[in-house]
Amino acid sequence: MDRALIAEIVKQIITELRAKVPAQRVLLLFSGASTGFVVGMEAIKLMARQGHRATVVFSPAAVQIITEQQARQAGAADIILPSQWIDTPSLVHEVDLVLVPTLSMNTAARLAMGLMDTLISTLILGSLLAGKPVLAVKDGADPYGNGGLVFGAKPGVATALKDKLVQNLETLAAFGLELIDEPDYLATVEARLLGFGALGPGSASAPVVLPSPAATPVVSNGATFITQADLLTLPPGSTLRVPAGARFTALARETAAQLKLDVAFE
Repeated sequence: MDRALIAEIVKQIITELRAKVPAQRVLLLFSGASTGFVVGMEAIKLMARQGHRATVVFSPAAVQIITEQQARQAGAADIILPSQWIDTPSLVHEVDLVLVPTLSMNTAARLAMGLMDTLISTLILGSLLAGKPVLAVKDGADPYGNGGLVFGAKPGVATALKDKLVQNLETLAAFGLELIDEPDYLATVEARLLGFGALGPGSASAPVVLPSPAATPVVSNGATFITQADLLTLPPGSTLRVPAGARFTALARETAAQLKLDVAFE
């Protein structure tokens, strides 16, 4: 079939699905990461275009980067500033979807410890407790990615610290928070709005595992680190091929040893 025709059919199907989706209440939580503000603003615009109600919450650091006026111009229906008191349980009960475009390493650490000592962490953990879908851009909290780059992180330096920060992300995935690469964020958000759910806790950041002709597992998720979750489905003693430059977290190294995996860097 002609590709242009296929694209037109897909476009028509998506348009029909959008028309059938009821308006939803979406909570957008901005913490202090330098990554994710642009895609976060685009998410607000997406909510406005499709008739969903967007409530934006700023941390003290976030409000220094995006102003209340900019958020309103993008289409935010409600804005909660750091100085405002809010009934967090009531807000959590009302929302259908929670977005965290600017997850920072600091916020990830608080969440991994289960701390509800800030408005942002309380809303995220409360939403997870309530079974609400929570989607976060992981790039700003990735010490091997943008989160480390903003501090000038160098390869081979502070590996134990980086692995600890990565373990925080693994914990969040185990809690049910969906960690997503920034380029995939808007498409994933729209999929949730259309009713396509995640495959399970942390599934958005899970690797694509493909068998080679010799039935050798391949991990090719495009990530800069390999986590324990990437390895748990692999048969013991199998050969694991990973992208050059990828790093293993401490838990992943232990799991690879326990499974007696033959690790080969491509």
